Amino acid sequence: MTLDSLFTDVMWVGIYLIIGFAVREIVKLLQRWFLPSSVIGGIIALVLGPQILNITPIPACFSDFNNVMMRVVMTCVMLGIGFTVKKAKDTLDYTFANSFLYGFQIIVGLLLGFLFSMVWTDMPEGWGVLGMFAYFGMHGTVAAAGGVMEDLGQQGAVAIGLVLATGGLVFSMTVGMFVVNYGVRRGWAKFVKDVQKQPEHFYHGPLPQEERESIGETTTTPASINPLAFHLGIIMVAYFVGWVIFSKILIPIAPVLSKIGPMMNGMVGGPVFWPIMCKLKLDNYCDKKIFNQISGFSLDVLIVGSMASLQLDIVSKYFVPLLLHVLISCTLTVLFCVWYFKKVGSDQWFEKCLMTIGICTGAAPNGLALVRAVDPNAQSCAPESLGVYNALFWWNNLLVPIIPALVITNIALAFGIAWAFVIVSVIMMLVIFPQLRGKKRVKV
Repeated sequence: MTLDSLFTDVMWVGIYLIIGFAVREIVKLLQRWFLPSSVIGGIIALVLGPQILNITPIPACFSDFNNVMMRVVMTCVMLGIGFTVKKAKDTLDYTFANSFLYGFQIIVGLLLGFLFSMVWTDMPEGWGVLGMFAYFGMHGTVAAAGGVMEDLGQQGAVAIGLVLATGGLVFSMTVGMFVVNYGVRRGWAKFVKDVQKQPEHFYHGPLPQEERESIGETTTTPASINPLAFHLGIIMVAYFVGWVIFSKILIPIAPVLSKIGPMMNGMVGGPVFWPIMCKLKLDNYCDKKIFNQISGFSLDVLIVGSMASLQLDIVSKYFVPLLLHVLISCTLTVLFCVWYFKKVGSDQWFEKCLMTIGICTGAAPNGLALVRAVDPNAQSCAPESLGVYNALFWWNNLLVPIIPALVITNIALAFGIAWAFVIVSVIMMLVIFPQLRGKKRVKV
């Protein structure tokens, strides 16, 4: 890729974003459904692109934005926060929900795959397990898991996984936005209390002068370095620290860690690098709001690329069983999330619920997009909960090559691992959150 082609690709990102913004400004239904301009622009790009109308191009790099831009997003999440006992406690509801759903979706997926394979007999053995990797990890993770199955003779696993990932993304945003609107109207959202009483500028148009806020503060003199460039540099240094930890220390000791996606570099490097900056009293050079803005920019670019590059041509062959897999597994996930988080009732439970729905039916960008719909000023702790959870449970990624292989070679052990996630999570939920047992809620 030349610099000129890279500029052209970025140009198309900007064009689709502005088209999405313009359409959202005009169509009131989209405003009331809290659909971000990036999602609208990505869908328009998909329709105008080669897969449907073939009017405008979809740059090849769009399909890689998930992988690349999520590195920035997740590194930003890990910077500017401290890991304390209180923060760990505040994320327990989110942590246990994700660990439960990890095992639950493996179990449900395998059972659905077994039942559907009795009708569609030519499907790969154990294909149902790919749902968990598709819903939790998007196309990249499920392609890796499917590749392991294909190496063991189950041809077509990668394509099936990609279809599930695509279906999960669509389900995540359509059903997720329904939950957003339902929750806002029920008064569950903390930062959007009454959608009916919001001023018109809440939905569209320029913000009034009195409503405008700074997107960050200058922490370094521009005579030395542009503050935005400085913060971007800090993000890259944190990512580099994580890359060194993995590639130079951990992977030589345990080569299986090479299977972990590069997103983990920032998620590990951030929690290592940031406390060092704080200890040296260098954190005063940084502004969390600027990190959030860089993350938000990356997220918008990522969402446009993800929506525009959905792979429609691989849906047709196993459309019915895959559609049923997506609908059943993801619907059960959404129902559990709403029931569980509402029952626990912790602070910002609805925002955490939306993050979990997005993460566990689509991908991290979907969770962040759903939270953004009810948290326009980035005040929610949900992204931070995601960052803390990922920093503590990054080792889940080690199971990407292990679980698919076990499904083919020792399915009983694969079921055992999945049940271990479920049972341990349920026990911890019941112990820490007595309200789930019908008892009076106590502050954790």
